Amino acid sequence: MSLSIAALTDEGLDRRLWKISLGLGIPACLAALILGGLDSGLGFLTGAVLSWINFRWLKQGIDHLLDGARSARRAPERAMRAAIFKYFLRYALIGLLLYATFRFDILEVFGLFSGLLLVVAAVLVECVLQVIKGWNEDPCHGTP
Repeated sequence: MSLSIAALTDEGLDRRLWKISLGLGIPACLAALILGGLDSGLGFLTGAVLSWINFRWLKQGIDHLLDGARSARRAPERAMRAAIFKYFLRYALIGLLLYATFRFDILEVFGLFSGLLLVVAAVLVECVLQVIKGWNEDPCHGTP
């Protein structure tokens, strides 16, 4: 599967971040498995899944808050409570996993932290792609 800058920028942001995350995460997970062993690969995979869940829940929470603020049918307090609950729940899950990793040595710590940074890396790649797209569309630098 070949991904070009033009193809990525025509899709929605969620889909682009998902593709970029997979494009970065699969080779990184395989490298962690090969170089660090099963503990490192599982640590990276666990961190990556938690990172993606964290991103999705954060996005859903913000969407609910915005929908609640815009809609008179939906009570903003209800949307806010759900968003706050998910906010604390996701950080509690990440904190419990990190505690268990340090306390019981169930996963390799470097792999876990690397996986937790996967969505951050995907967002950085998306930023670079958008800068390149803007540069190419600028009449002074590329084709309009």
